Amino acid sequence: MSKWIGSWHASQTKFDTRFFGLTFPQVSFENQTLRMVVHPHASGSKLRLKFSNRYGVKPVTVGKITVARHIQDGKIVTQTDVDVNFQGGPSVTIPVGEEVYSDPVSFKVDAKSDLAVSIYLPSYTKISTWHLTTAQSTYVADGNQTKVSDAIHFKKKIDSYYWLTSLDVMTEKKNSRVIVALGDSITEGFTSPLNANHRWTDFFWDRVHQEYPDLNLSILNAGISGNQILKDEADVKDEAGVGLANAGEKALTRLHWDVFSQTGVKDVIFLEGINDIFENADADQIIAGMKEVATKAHYRNLRIFIGTIVPFGNTDYYSEEKEHVRQDVNKWIRSNEIFDGVIDFDQALADPQIPNQILPEYDSGDHLHPNNEGYKALAYAVPLSFF
Repeated sequence: MSKWIGSWHASQTKFDTRFFGLTFPQVSFENQTLRMVVHPHASGSKLRLKFSNRYGVKPVTVGKITVARHIQDGKIVTQTDVDVNFQGGPSVTIPVGEEVYSDPVSFKVDAKSDLAVSIYLPSYTKISTWHLTTAQSTYVADGNQTKVSDAIHFKKKIDSYYWLTSLDVMTEKKNSRVIVALGDSITEGFTSPLNANHRWTDFFWDRVHQEYPDLNLSILNAGISGNQILKDEADVKDEAGVGLANAGEKALTRLHWDVFSQTGVKDVIFLEGINDIFENADADQIIAGMKEVATKAHYRNLRIFIGTIVPFGNTDYYSEEKEHVRQDVNKWIRSNEIFDGVIDFDQALADPQIPNQILPEYDSGDHLHPNNEGYKALAYAVPLSFF
């Protein structure tokens, strides 16, 4: 029996150019094509795309959308591109605060074979809803280049997604499973190599596929850099005291958008809390937030597994007081009976000799985020018996 399941996801936030002090080449598009590359996990015979204007103050009109197999650097496989329609037409206007699904498209999606989604924005469109740090390049061209197979026109690269939030596939496989990884920058893969698909969620997919090649598993990445359990983006301040929109809505709020609304989701892996520690939340507050997340997931009949908070010794955020909070929260996580299981991400990354620090071989260099091998270690910390 055929059914829709989620195959890829990018959590959305309000547009803001001040995150981590980065600047971006433009704040709007006009008569331009964006070619966004997505990395599906589940295979299927059809696909549909979901676009979001959740944080927009004006409707967003897209004039043309195509999808094709992606080779590299914005190039697509000739003759694989197909049109994506909305209620039978090529264009769509996304209302303020809304999300829209495309019509189903006959297209053989192979897990791990990247797809290029090309969208043409004919009129002036201010960026409003996006995902900032994708570990994946988006390619920009002037004019309507949605059908162009080579990358000669796509000379500009921006490492973000715009309005595109989900890809679902139609599958006939009975043994399909959708997991949502709800987290912050460590789940998002902030320090993973650009365009390599080496987030821990990708490594976990690789591991499961090697062990169970017939399982049509999808792990949807719902990580947002700076995200917290307890505080919304407006409450997360930069050095000037201005709210950082790119930290996203707090996990307790975005459960609806990023977990419960995902097609076919059965399980959740939850890894958050470190940013709450940085913002001076105490252990009791963080634990209460974690309990609420678990309760809401169980109310939706989802299983939810929680990860221990990873080390952050030697970072600018570190203090003995904050380390005590981390230890107290992790002690509770390891002994709790509310979540359906515990994944010891802390133990996977920690230096056995200095357990408040990441093992040097796993350190990206900022003493907080893993490198390639560190992300792989996180993937191997997840017990396959859970799924």
